[in-house]
Amino acid sequence: MLHVHYWIVFCCILNGQHDISASDRHRDPLRQFQAAGDYILGGLFPLYSTGVHWMTETKSELGKCESFQLNGFYWLQAMKFAIEEINNSSTLLPGVTLGYDIQDTCLKSSIVIQSAISFLTAKDGNRFELKCDYTDYSTRVLAALGPSNSELSKVIARLFSFLLIPQISYAASSNLFNDRTDFPSFYRTVPTDEVQAAAMVSMVKTFQWNWVAVIGTDDMYGRRGIEHFTKLASRTGICIAYEELIPLNLPGSKFQRKMVSVIKNIIYSRVNITAVFADEQYVQILMMIIHEQNVTGKVWMASEAWVTSEVVASTPNISSIGTILGVAIKSGHMPGFECYKSAALALRDLPSVKFQRCGSGGRLLEEECNECRTQSVEEDADSDGKDLERISFNVYAAVYTVAHALHRLLRCDLGNCSKSTIYPWQLLKEIPQINFTLHGRAIFFDKYGNPPTGYDIINWQWRSGNQIPEFKMIGEYRAQHKELRINTSLIQWNTPQNKVPGSNCSTSCESGQIKMVKGFHSCCYECADCPAGTFQSDDNQCTPCLKNEWSLLKSTECQNKTIEFLRWTDTLAILLVSLTTAGLLIIAAIIGIFINNLNTPMVQLAGGKTCLVMLVSMAISCCSLYCFMEKPNWLLCTIRQPIFSFGLTGCLSAMLVKSFHISGLFREIGFRAQWWPRVLRYLGVCSLVFIQIILCSVWQTTSPPSVFANYNISVKVIVMECDEGFMTGFGLLLGYNGLLAVASFLCTFMVQSSAKTYNLARHITFAMLIYLMAWVFFIPAYATAKGKFVSSIQLFAGLVSIYGIITAYFLPKCYIILLKPEFNNQAYCQSPKDNPTPTSESQ
Repeated sequence: MLHVHYWIVFCCILNGQHDISASDRHRDPLRQFQAAGDYILGGLFPLYSTGVHWMTETKSELGKCESFQLNGFYWLQAMKFAIEEINNSSTLLPGVTLGYDIQDTCLKSSIVIQSAISFLTAKDGNRFELKCDYTDYSTRVLAALGPSNSELSKVIARLFSFLLIPQISYAASSNLFNDRTDFPSFYRTVPTDEVQAAAMVSMVKTFQWNWVAVIGTDDMYGRRGIEHFTKLASRTGICIAYEELIPLNLPGSKFQRKMVSVIKNIIYSRVNITAVFADEQYVQILMMIIHEQNVTGKVWMASEAWVTSEVVASTPNISSIGTILGVAIKSGHMPGFECYKSAALALRDLPSVKFQRCGSGGRLLEEECNECRTQSVEEDADSDGKDLERISFNVYAAVYTVAHALHRLLRCDLGNCSKSTIYPWQLLKEIPQINFTLHGRAIFFDKYGNPPTGYDIINWQWRSGNQIPEFKMIGEYRAQHKELRINTSLIQWNTPQNKVPGSNCSTSCESGQIKMVKGFHSCCYECADCPAGTFQSDDNQCTPCLKNEWSLLKSTECQNKTIEFLRWTDTLAILLVSLTTAGLLIIAAIIGIFINNLNTPMVQLAGGKTCLVMLVSMAISCCSLYCFMEKPNWLLCTIRQPIFSFGLTGCLSAMLVKSFHISGLFREIGFRAQWWPRVLRYLGVCSLVFIQIILCSVWQTTSPPSVFANYNISVKVIVMECDEGFMTGFGLLLGYNGLLAVASFLCTFMVQSSAKTYNLARHITFAMLIYLMAWVFFIPAYATAKGKFVSSIQLFAGLVSIYGIITAYFLPKCYIILLKPEFNNQAYCQSPKDNPTPTSESQ
């Protein structure tokens, strides 16, 4: 649905673009550069802008796109320079010519949309074709570079993503584009805003500042910069004393008043460190007002958008405002480019000048080739000069990214490229795979389309008699390792004696208090009493109590925790003991009844002597329940689970053997002699119990139970528990008994009996059903329970199981033996196997 929405917007835009080529022909030649080639790359650069000045009162005065942008012109030349280098290369895309279609964005959304749509037109036409399937649709450009900021990139990124046209931005740093669902075709050669903020926060931490201000323009760049900076700062205990967004749509006088208000708030907040996220034209105005307000001696942290701006650096008397530190996009080395762009700038009004190829691959004046070659050598020898190419290198790297992806796609590794029709989506699939080195810089992308590069750390330094500062590199931030390396001795602080300024929010806490976060962000602290679980040990620290101790709020000492376990005197324990004792008495009574009537048909039907095994086994399980009481020790923890499990296993094993017998399984497998069932009955019971003994032995050997002191239940108590060790072993004991019960249930629940005979199978079914329900409820209850009553859950499950077997299996038989002796005869007490129904006989 979201893509349909994009498509509707896209079509609405197209309705106003009747003839792209016609509108392009009326553009100024300086605003559009084109060159033919086998594959065309699009470029979006700010050659002109509307300009910004706070003295302007009306927007109409700012509407014309007439202010020449030198940086944009240089970036454009970097793209041309890279393409011409590649076209002259014998190793990268041999025999393939790249062309370009470069257009001016004017730093306006309306214009960048027009340029983007012109890139989407058909390769051999001037209109965009509406199709259901764009798999085989060839656009005018194979890939697009730009635009120059996140605001403009956001406007057109979804258009390019709709057709899966690779878009590689050289300056859009917003983390918004990390969303690969919305922007699957977006890549960039500039680090993200989050990396920039991390570098700036690392600088703040390096100088142990924790009281800072942050301001920015009310656009995507400023908002995202402030957002990431404040988020990272709060995580590291840095206090954001003041933050502000500067509106960009205010007329002159209101804009000026707003800027003055921002500066006064910075002064009022008593911060010495202010981070500024804004483009150079707005920072220039800010610096002018800072100087007018006579603000001096502060540190201004510059974002990459203006840290190396000559426009800002040329602001009159800017050296008086204090120290300027900032982060800059890492410089890169492009041999010959300095000469190339200088010649291009000189010739931008001379379109008819004669060109010839130069060794660097640039198109230069014939008389300037020697200078170009000389400069290339000098640049190679001094690659760490003052301020080499930054965004220009990002443009350069973006072009080479496309070239290397196309090189893979055309299978050029064998020396010849297999030229063919290439669709943008095919090129897009290759870009994540590229990994190459460009003049010492590694070029590749992570899963979000971001590069591995970090930032250079820049300090503005004024030399005597020079009004324009030098952009001195004093360190770097490595994004992959999140590491800041800075040479503090190289920093020029505009303070007396070059002293590092301080900017800290400090409070003096009383004895027994600790620092608590103050405000929305993790920054400055206010003093608070020592919390529960600690006690006052000295003037500046609240020391935690020992593991077996606890304390209340504002305590000066800790108290011993109470040791808890299931005591005989607890109400719940009394109830459980009473039920257990009653169960033993009932079992004893049933044993007596069955012994006295051992040879009667009803007792023989129930299992005869096997019933005594079942009853004795249940009695053993009942006795084991007493081991769950009182303070746990090694002996109790070791014996209670095996005794409990063995007792139930004996009972369930006898029940399963009886189930086999009445279901006719012995007869089905050929044991028809009268003595075979009796032999198998005892052999089966012994075998099944022996398996449980083996499981218990393995569990006790590999991970035996032990006494465990649980400190996590309550701050005031220690609960003594039996740690069952390897829970899988404990689970196997219970699971094995559950398996026996399930088997008994399955053997009997479908057995049919005559209405005139005793239904033994139904009683077994009900007994096993009660057993299984008890243990099904036990599992989640045991897993979630806490405290000294955890063991009582197993006691309840065990008692329900035992009482269920007694009630469903043994009590009906006792009722007939004692109260209905007329039914205790051979005719009524027949096993279903001895009196099969027609259905069972047919089966």
